[in-house]
Amino acid sequence: MYISFSKVEEELIRGCVKNERLAQKQLYERFYGKMIGVCMRYATNRSQATEMLNLGFFKVFKTIESFSKRGGNLEAWIYRIMVNTAIDYLRSEIRNANTDLEKTVYAEDSSSVISDMTAEEILELVNRLTPGYRAVFNLYVVEGYNHSEIGELLGISEGTSKSNLAKARARLQAMIIEQNKVNLTAYGK
Repeated sequence: MYISFSKVEEELIRGCVKNERLAQKQLYERFYGKMIGVCMRYATNRSQATEMLNLGFFKVFKTIESFSKRGGNLEAWIYRIMVNTAIDYLRSEIRNANTDLEKTVYAEDSSSVISDMTAEEILELVNRLTPGYRAVFNLYVVEGYNHSEIGELLGISEGTSKSNLAKARARLQAMIIEQNKVNLTAYGK
């Protein structure tokens, strides 16, 4: 059995297992900053990210007893729950919107312009992608999944995952070009 918790984590986990509201609040506050960042990568806006985060923490509190017996890295476990919750949320959103994940031609990356952008600007552009494209992009680029794994997670084929990544990249490239045209115009260039 692998159990490795700090004293603080051990107390928080014990309190959460007993459904103590204070322990749940403290656990939530302890990991809020990092986990809202995870959810923001998948969400369209802060409100949606907060909804994903709260659904994720609901799952954390619901399953923390089994985690306490098994042990492991608490933050990594919560992180994985948040990613899976975001994927489930997007999968549901895709189904509800009846969005087709379709094939496309592959586009080249445009990394020279991206290096001049802030992380917030890039995140804003990624958040403007459709839910399907955003999910595939995040899972492949940020989380490091391969297309076969993405296909399984989202219930799509490996080829569809590849084509959606290409479409996401092409769409991001177009948005970056458009944004730079606007920025150049604003500066009189």
